[in-house]
Parts: sequence; structure tokens; C-alpha cells
Amino acid sequence: MSSAREIDLTTLRLEQDGRVLTAFYANPPLNLITTAFLKDLDRLTRAVDRDPTIGAVVLTSDLPGRFMIHVDAEELGSMVGLPLPRLRPGAVLPVWKASDRALGLPGGESVGTRLGTLGAGMLWAHRWKKSTLRMNRSGVVYLAAIGGPTLAGGTEIALACDIRYAADDPSVVFGQSEILFGMLPGGGGTQRLTRHIGPGRALEMILEGSTVDAAQALDHGLVQRLVPSDELLTRTQAAAARLATRPRGAVSAAKRLAYAATDRPLRRGLDHELAAFIAAGTAETPKRVLPILAQESKEHGETPLLSDPRTWLDGGRLNNRST
Repeated sequence: MSSAREIDLTTLRLEQDGRVLTAFYANPPLNLITTAFLKDLDRLTRAVDRDPTIGAVVLTSDLPGRFMIHVDAEELGSMVGLPLPRLRPGAVLPVWKASDRALGLPGGESVGTRLGTLGAGMLWAHRWKKSTLRMNRSGVVYLAAIGGPTLAGGTEIALACDIRYAADDPSVVFGQSEILFGMLPGGGGTQRLTRHIGPGRALEMILEGSTVDAAQALDHGLVQRLVPSDELLTRTQAAAARLATRPRGAVSAAKRLAYAATDRPLRRGLDHELAAFIAAGTAETPKRVLPILAQESKEHGETPLLSDPRTWLDGGRLNNRST
């Protein structure tokens, strides 16, 4: 049986030391989340569960001063640009759930790849949901080593990890910024964020679209540890090595119970969230604003949600219909 560290991935570089596998993400210059990363995350989480030599995975960035930020606006823009009528979440939910089940059947994903942009969008959502749920149910402990800004989808990937270490550095900020381009969290933000910090703080982050710094993230419970930047990876890997000694069966059982300790199971909550996210993508605003986000990211060499946040936080991009 081949080991997880030997799988061929396009966006993740893998290193194994003892029972700890470290996955370094690189999508220069900004570390945007792409469909290629979601495909790699799906393959990685499957391979890790099959590899008994791994007890913990550290997810981090291969780019200094970065972690992950929002999804690639060009990719998302092509998905929401489909000529669909304005849809309500209640109408989307049964269609999404049926599509999700179909994509999970043998050969389902290969069929999805042949359905063009619509299939790509459904595969994007399916892989995100399945990969992060697999992380939450796994007998392997997932840790995030966060050394830079973490926005929108990046925050959602971090929240899917069991343990989060962050650098005590001004560049480290966390945010759910989807509302600034007419969307809402679709990768677990409304569900996992609320479970971690409570509905009041979660709604404030989601509705404002603004960021919290590393110290606030620690205070809110978004991260478990703040460490010096130059010690981030080694400290996270040391914790991973310790947790990797725990028996997989006990780890899996503890994680399943902890993540299910709410009124609504996480899986159901994610389905409702994705239905609302897909419905939001059929509105006029994201179709208009996502290309602006993509263009300004190229012009600035940085996401404008970091380089020019006030324009976005004040609603300038949402309200300026001549832009």
C-alpha cells in the first residue's frame, strides 16, 4: 500500500516526519483557494485515512507570511455567471442534496466534470463539504499553522482543522468577507464559526466582513495558541507529534461526539448553508462585484480586501453600480 506522502498533488507539498504529515499549500502570489486545491484536499484526506503511519496532519502555507485567503474570484465568478434565474435557498436545497448524493456515487465525480461550469460548481461544493467533514470524523488530528492573513474560504479551511496555531504577528487576521462581494459563507463559515465563537460574534464577523487580529482570534476561540512567527511551524509540528500518538479509534470517536454536540448536526447545517450560498450566487450583485474583486487583486498584487479594505467595508463596491 502506497503512503499518503507519495500521492501526486498539484497544490500541496507533503513532508512526513514520524507520524506527522505536513502539507504546504502554494498558489502564488496570494494563496487563493482554487478548484485544484479542493481536489488535492479531497485526495489528501482520503489517502491519510488509509495510511496507518499517520496520526496527525499539519496544514500550512509554503509562501512566507501567508496562509489562505478567499476563493479565486475568477473561478467563482464563472460559476455564479451562469444564466440562472434568481433562486431561493429553499428551492436550491433539494437540488443540491440530490446532486451531492449523485456526485458521491461511484463514477459520480467523473460525470460532474463533463457537465461544464455547472458541474464544476457542484463538484467544488461537494469536495469542500466532503473533505472537511472527513477531517472532522478522521482518527487523524488536523492542525493548522497560520502565519498570515486568513479570509473567507481560508478561515473556513482553518476552522475545519481540529487545532489552530497562529503566529503572533500583525499580518495575521481572520475574517468572513463573503458579504462584501454579495455572497455569504458557503464552506462552513456560518456553521463552524458559530460553533466556535457563538452566534453573536459569528454574525458580527459575517455581516461586517471585517477582520479580527491574532489576539482577538485567541480571545474569541478562533485559535488555540499564539506563538512567535519563527516558531510557528516547529511548535505546531511538536503538538502534532504529541497528538499523533493518540489511538485513532478514540480520536475519531471524540471528534465525532464533539462536532455533533449541537442541536443541528454539522452535515445538515452545511447542506443548508451551501443551498443559501448557491442561491446568493444567482443574484445580480456577485455577478457584478466578483469580476471587480478579481481585477483589483491583479492590479494591486494583493486582495483588495486586505490592501483597500475600507472601500469594501463601507459598501462602496456593493453600491457603486457604475463600477
